[in-house]
Amino acid sequence: MAESLIYMGRHINFSLTERTYGAWHWTYTIDGADTFSNEGAPFATRELAMSDAIRDAKDRITRVPT
Repeated sequence: MAESLIYMGRHINFSLTERTYGAWHWTYTIDGADTFSNEGAPFATRELAMSDAIRDAKDRITRVPT
């Protein structure tokens, strides 16, 4: 399942899949150019995994502005 949002003028595309029970793989792309991921992180729910991906993306954009 893919989702997207705009943060500080940057477009972030997320993809999230559950590899095995409770092991989530998330990937996001910023402005269609830079891709970042986290494989197999343990989260109890999809929502918690997506929250982690969103936090990571926002932190990265805040640290490295355009």
